Amino acid sequence: MMNEAASLSFAQVLMEGIKEMVFVIKVIEQDSFIYEFFNTAVMEKTSLTSLSIGRTFHEVHSSKLASFLQEKYRGAVQNRQCVVYEDSFYSAGKQLFYSKTHLTPLFDETGKCTHVVSLVKDVTDEKATELKNNGIRERLEENSARYRALYESNAGAIFTVDLKGDITGGNPTAQQLSGYLMKEIVGRNFVDFVFSEDRLLAEQHFLAAVEGKFKDARLNFTSKSSEIMGCLIKFIPISPKGKITGFYMVVKDMTELDKVASLYEAGEKNFQIIAENVHDVIVLMDHQKAYLYLSPSIESIYGYQASHIIGQKPFYNVHPEDVPAITLAFDEAAKSGTTYLLQLRLLHKDRGWVWSELNGTPVYDEKKRFKHMVMVARDISLQKEYENQLMHFAYFDSLTELPNRRFFQEYAAEQMEIHDKTQKSLAVMILDIDDFKEINDQWGHEIGDAVIQEFGYRLSTCIHRANMAARLGGDEFVVLVANAEGQEQVANVAASIYQTMEKPFNVKDLSLQVSISMGIAFSLDEKITISAMMKRADMAMYKAKNQEKNSFQVSPT
Repeated sequence: MMNEAASLSFAQVLMEGIKEMVFVIKVIEQDSFIYEFFNTAVMEKTSLTSLSIGRTFHEVHSSKLASFLQEKYRGAVQNRQCVVYEDSFYSAGKQLFYSKTHLTPLFDETGKCTHVVSLVKDVTDEKATELKNNGIRERLEENSARYRALYESNAGAIFTVDLKGDITGGNPTAQQLSGYLMKEIVGRNFVDFVFSEDRLLAEQHFLAAVEGKFKDARLNFTSKSSEIMGCLIKFIPISPKGKITGFYMVVKDMTELDKVASLYEAGEKNFQIIAENVHDVIVLMDHQKAYLYLSPSIESIYGYQASHIIGQKPFYNVHPEDVPAITLAFDEAAKSGTTYLLQLRLLHKDRGWVWSELNGTPVYDEKKRFKHMVMVARDISLQKEYENQLMHFAYFDSLTELPNRRFFQEYAAEQMEIHDKTQKSLAVMILDIDDFKEINDQWGHEIGDAVIQEFGYRLSTCIHRANMAARLGGDEFVVLVANAEGQEQVANVAASIYQTMEKPFNVKDLSLQVSISMGIAFSLDEKITISAMMKRADMAMYKAKNQEKNSFQVSPT
């Protein structure tokens, strides 16, 4: 009786007390295996039932799975040692599990393998963490490579500075320009390298950038060799997760351009000799803005011969949208005697409109009457492309290519100012994917990212005119309805979004059904900030989610 009770207790422990899946497989021949026993955990997590006992792998599984199991068990029998392997399987409820399996062969007194005991451990949580970390690591490596490529291939000097203006790094050109090794300047404030007379201006320019006002500025820097360099600088925000953590400080050495622009004052003969041998384009205009001279380099840089442009109307090859800016700068410089520097689009014979930099210096006669404007033009299309990429990183979400939180808030604030004057209302929609965590947990972060990308694309197709859609982070998105004439109009936008999201998301050979919850807030007639509207919409979204998923709620005013 004692042995029978002990046997019953042992069987109960195997059947119900062990949470891992336990199989006992009988070896009929070296290549024939039959299920002899498995515990309750097996029946809870797989499609096997008590009817599977006494059957072979091929009788209860697909041909592919049966062959896979046959190979693993055969290896354990032939090698006469434990085999460990990792696998994944779908439960009866279609949930994906990751597993680690230990196969242990058992032998009788003659040395013949009679059974294989299989212990299968659920490692889904560990695998999910590993996949998440790998996904993060891959995205970090990808972003790092993209930033590194921008840094190392940019012909301009790029420094990174923190919110105090302290230098945190820079590209190789930054070292060449300053004459310092990067380790010599990291940790020091960039203002320390500005010529003493320009330091107040540098501080003011940086504070303006911190406040979100980004403009170019001319500053004189001092190199390690004490050389004073006239430079053009601009700050581009670094804002991972929508919060500014520092800036790219793009610095361009303008020394050579300044020298060329001032050569005319040294004598027309010397000027022409130099102008005909430089690689930038030298343009001379009189007080009526008539073309007097263009250097031969215009043909190699912009595709036109100088004779084609002389005699044309003023600013003939300047983009129509940029003509007002260059006209104003020209007139102010001629009147005040100051120089100017502009970025504008100039016409290339074959390439169309090319981003260019134009440096203008007025020249006066002996009676201090304005005589000529000497302008130096340079093709900066490649540099502009780099700057646009850096700006894109700062203002757009890298996964969906939608605007990020910072871009959205700046744009929404501008629209708020416009609508304060026109007495029209704005509406903000906050929306996220219902149970998105389950998608990540069940299918992994690669599938989750693919769903986010598809969601962002579909959302963008619902947005028209002055409206904007942006990604706030994770599975949370925001929409601005810029001309909210009434709740019915906003409800139509919401209905369009719901209709677009109804179709299954087909990603990586999977078909997933996605639902969304949404909260809506209106500006109406009250004075309210965009941040406050977003908070109201967020609260309304969670109310919708708690009451009935795949629905929306309007925030009370």
